[in-house]
Parts: sequence; structure tokens; C-alpha cells
Amino acid sequence: MAALGGMILVVALVAFVLGLLIGGLVLKFSVRLIESFSPGYGKSVLVVFLAGVVGFVINIIVAMVMGVGATAASQAASADPTMAGAGAMMASLGASAISLVASLFVSAFFINLIIKHPDGRAIGYGRSCLVALLYLVVMVVIAIVASIGLGILMAMLGLGAASMMGG
Repeated sequence: MAALGGMILVVALVAFVLGLLIGGLVLKFSVRLIESFSPGYGKSVLVVFLAGVVGFVINIIVAMVMGVGATAASQAASADPTMAGAGAMMASLGASAISLVASLFVSAFFINLIIKHPDGRAIGYGRSCLVALLYLVVMVVIAIVASIGLGILMAMLGLGAASMMGG
């Protein structure tokens, strides 16, 4: 069991580093597209890392607040169990939406703070919001494509294992 936990930890660490590196490239591309200059890769990775850490903390806070709301809603609707599930699902959806919007503005803040034009002036918060929006859209598309690819891979592995077992 400890070996499985170690493997999961290693896979999570590799996924984190890979996500950080890919996120840096996507941010560099986003700035290049919106602002017509390419920031340093190190600064792009730093922005992705800092925005990820702050976004993680905000996500935990939102989840705790919305979790309390979902618990209260489920207790209030305990007479009808289907309503309790719907309330918890809506709270989860609301928490995801709040976290997504918070991620956009946190990313824009760090883009504006760290990435500068070659002449040293700041991008500006409005333009940073555009860069962060493009970054967010591209990362969501990459995540969807990667999820579909992993799903297909897992299905193929499952089918292969089932055929080896004679099923």
C-alpha cells in the first residue's frame, strides 16, 4: 500500500511540474499574441506558479464557505433527499464558477505585477486581464483534450486487460 502511495505522489509531482512548464509556455504565447512581445520563460513560469498557489488558497477558502452553505442547504431540505443533492450540486457548481473567476483576476494581477514590456513599463491591468483570459481558455482546451486522450488510453488499457483475462 505504501508503494502505491509513493507512486501516486511521484505521478502527482510529475504532473505538477509538467503543468507548470506547459503553463509557462502557454502564458508566454498568450502575452506574445496580446502584447506583441515575448516575456522570459522564467518569468512566465513564476507567474503561473504564484497564481497557482494563490488560486489554490482561494479555492480552499471558497470550498470551505460553499461547503458550509451546502451542508446548511442539505439539512434544510432533509425532508426531500433529491433537493439535498441538488443543493449540494449547485453549491459545488457555484464554488467552481467563483474559483474560475478568482483565478482569472489573480492571474491578471501577477501578470501585471511581474511581466513588463521590454522598455520596462507595465502591461496594465486591463490588458493583463485579456492575457489571463486567453491563457485560461487555452489551458481549459488543453485540459479537455488531455482528459479525452487519457480516457481513451485508459479504455484501451482496460479492454486490453479484459481480453488478456479472457473476458
